[in-house]
Amino acid sequence: MKENNTAFRFKAGVATLIVILIIYSLLSVFIHKYTRLTADSMLYFSIAEKYLNGDYANAINGYWGPLLAWLLIPFLYFGFSNVFAINAIDLLLGIFTITGIWILSYRFEISEKIRSIILIALCPIILRVSIVQPMDFLLLCILVYYLCIVFKSDYPNKMLHGVLCGLLGALAYFTKAYAFPFFIAHFLIMNILHYFRNSSNAVRKNILKNALTGFILFFLVSGIWIMTISNKYGYYTFSTMRSTNFNAPGPEAMGGGLEFGVPIFNEGFFEPPNKTAFVVWEDPSYIRGKKWSPWESWGYFKHFIRLCLKNIAEGLLIFESFSTLSIAIVIAYILSFSAQSKDKLLARGDLLYPLFTIALFTGGYIMFHFEQRYLWLSNILLLLMGGHILYELFQRDLFRSSLRKGILTILFIVSFIFTPSRHVLQASKSNIEQDMYYISTDLKQYNIKGNIASNREYVPIHDAWHKTFRLAYWLNSRYYGQAKENISDEELGNELKKYGINYYFFWGASSHVPQFLNNYKELTNGEIPDLKIYSLEESEIPQQLR
Repeated sequence: MKENNTAFRFKAGVATLIVILIIYSLLSVFIHKYTRLTADSMLYFSIAEKYLNGDYANAINGYWGPLLAWLLIPFLYFGFSNVFAINAIDLLLGIFTITGIWILSYRFEISEKIRSIILIALCPIILRVSIVQPMDFLLLCILVYYLCIVFKSDYPNKMLHGVLCGLLGALAYFTKAYAFPFFIAHFLIMNILHYFRNSSNAVRKNILKNALTGFILFFLVSGIWIMTISNKYGYYTFSTMRSTNFNAPGPEAMGGGLEFGVPIFNEGFFEPPNKTAFVVWEDPSYIRGKKWSPWESWGYFKHFIRLCLKNIAEGLLIFESFSTLSIAIVIAYILSFSAQSKDKLLARGDLLYPLFTIALFTGGYIMFHFEQRYLWLSNILLLLMGGHILYELFQRDLFRSSLRKGILTILFIVSFIFTPSRHVLQASKSNIEQDMYYISTDLKQYNIKGNIASNREYVPIHDAWHKTFRLAYWLNSRYYGQAKENISDEELGNELKKYGINYYFFWGASSHVPQFLNNYKELTNGEIPDLKIYSLEESEIPQQLR
């Protein structure tokens, strides 16, 4: 009888999953008709085009993981538009991620009703993820399936589990370099936890075999890419992303934010790294800039400590943005096993594993830079952990009442869906991606194609860079960046000539346009608000500025 009930509940769970997937798919198609390519998506398309055209030397990139670009290649090969390609990938990732989270939920002690509630909450959450950056979405999807395997209570029973963990770890690394150290640390500690949770020598041998098999496959597959990029850059590295992101918020940064320390926003023009790149950010490895280390001086060490403390504070705010109950869920988890004996603690893997995963996954970013999208995996684990806390609370006399259960359930689900729902609803409103796409459509009448540079817009100071960067992609041009701060007209003229700039995009009030640009033809005739485009080919630069 019990087996029949279990089978019935499982079938009901599958039915709920199918309904949620259908709803998600319909909403995804509707929402994505309002969105355009994100900035990072443009870079991946540029890399994918290099693979397709046989330009492998320039396609190999130590900053951007190759997996997303590889997934884009079939769409480009068969002639699908870029927007369709990325939307199709987002839709498929959403379906696979929701399914993976549903499977992962069975690693937690959760009733079918609460599992259905979690699936409902996933719709706006995953829709929110899908309209941000695709590589973070892809990483989330892969890591969810990795956790499905490594969280299993019967993980030691099959060597296949170790094989799959190793392969998924390598795929995660191919998506984003952060997954390389994360997988090594996480997979090692998870195997240690499994080892000590099992007293049988036979089971412990299986765990050691799984760990060894998983690591061998992980390093073999990952090693192919590591050797490839190391050979390109001339030194051993598993990614060039670390140095770029670590150097950015260094002591020289004006205020400590990531962009404030990236040279492309402050040090003038940068030539794209290769002939088929449309912006230097396509491979930030070639960006000139000052490196630093917290061990160089006491002042640098203090800056490093302040940076870590600032990131911890920002991490807590990000957790609160996932759900106002996030901190309460973590505290409840800690309290739920803090009073238990060591043996009981090791027996409760469903409590210990996700908490440890959140701590490790989030903690790895403390030395670098936090963005909400980096921590999607923590968001999902918090949701599942919250579902377990709900299940525990509903066993208590205080929540025997259906009314109290209903109120608590509503508070729980609203706390997780409020922020993502708001962002999803805003997706149809004007944003920089849509605005620049439509402006680029208007600009095509002027046949703009070539080397582009822009001024440095002051409020906010990086808007000109972000806007022109996107326009350059749609105009099939090469963007050399924005002029440095307080540059003189003479120096600007020399820089434009030095880099062979064909078009200069000036954003902002026309009263601030450098005088010498009046010697060149302005293409838009004021038709595009706050933008003037000067063709530097249609007249000569004055003699004194040569």
